[in-house]
Amino acid sequence: MGLSIQVGGFEEQEIYESLSAALVEAGLPPHSEPDIANDSEIFSCQMWGYSGLHYLRRLAAYLAAGQEVPGPGDDSSAEDPVLADFYDLLAPGFEHLLMHSDAEGFYAPLDFKDVIFPSEELRVPGEMIGSSVQLLQECKRLAEWLELPLDLDPESDEVWDAADSPQPDGPKWKQYGVESFSCMRLIKAAEASIDSGAALVFC
Repeated sequence: MGLSIQVGGFEEQEIYESLSAALVEAGLPPHSEPDIANDSEIFSCQMWGYSGLHYLRRLAAYLAAGQEVPGPGDDSSAEDPVLADFYDLLAPGFEHLLMHSDAEGFYAPLDFKDVIFPSEELRVPGEMIGSSVQLLQECKRLAEWLELPLDLDPESDEVWDAADSPQPDGPKWKQYGVESFSCMRLIKAAEASIDSGAALVFC
């Protein structure tokens, strides 16, 4: 088991009620989830367990801090001291990537600068709401550093192989295979959310 992300296709519309209420509380329009009945329009994928997201967050923290990026991450990336410092600072520069649950929650298909921290009584899954628009911009900045071709198929053998066995002498995106794997999926999911008007859901 691990983190999955999905855009559209949830039959239980009540899951969006707390999201909508939280957006209104923050002074934004309520969320109206579109009815996406065509399976081909639903985006869903598995991330690299739960740890893959932290590989990418660690990279973002080093870039935002202006520090030289060390070698690729590992399964202890969540405990990286530079990443920990950025959580304390509310992650300036990559707020929407970093300030979000790694297991559940929403990205809304709206453009807002600050991550939303809803009232506890709303019981929003993940307790933080990000913007799909801002997430896309942040991940594209990381993709540029990774020299990650955005036309790659996220499900291609090449992408999976790079994540499974990063290449120390290959292209940068293959050296940082798990980071690239995670970045690519978040980009595709954010684009699907913006294009369809559906929320991006961590589940």
